[in-house]
Amino acid sequence: MLDWNKIKNRTSELFGEAGRKLRQYTPESFSKEKKFVNALVLSMALMTMADKKAETEEIIASIDLINDIDEINDLNLTTEAIELYEFHIEEMSKAIESKTKWILMEAKLLSELGKMKDYPEYPPMIEALIAHIAQSDGNLDPLEVEMQNKILNAIKS
Repeated sequence: MLDWNKIKNRTSELFGEAGRKLRQYTPESFSKEKKFVNALVLSMALMTMADKKAETEEIIASIDLINDIDEINDLNLTTEAIELYEFHIEEMSKAIESKTKWILMEAKLLSELGKMKDYPEYPPMIEALIAHIAQSDGNLDPLEVEMQNKILNAIKS
C-alpha cells in the first residue's frame, strides 16, 4: 500500500532541491548586467546627493536616464532601478544630519561600486552618466566634482 505522507514529503523535498538548483543557476552575463545596473543607480544617487540636497533637476535627469538605458530596459529592471534609486536618495537624505552616518553611507555605496573594477567596459559609461547628472542642474558644485572623483576612483582599476 502507498504511504501518501512519504510521497508528499519526498515530492516536497525534490521540489525544494529543484528550486535551489534553479536559483543557483544565474548566467554570468546576467549577473554582470545586474551589477552594472546596480552601479549605475548607486552612482546616480551619489551624484544627486553629492551636495547633500536632492534637487529636482538631478532627480528628473536620473529617472530619465534610468528609463532610457537599454541595459536596464533589456533586463526589464526599469521599475526596480527607479525604486532602488529612490531608496538610496531617501536613505542618504536621512544621513545628511550626521557627518558620521553620511561618511558610513558614502563609504558603503562606494565600496559597492568597487565591484565594477572587474568589468572595464562599464566605467566609461558610468563616468559619462555621472558627468551628466552633475551638470543637470546647471551648476557644477565643488562637492559634486569631489563625488565624481570618489566614484571614478571606486570604479577604475
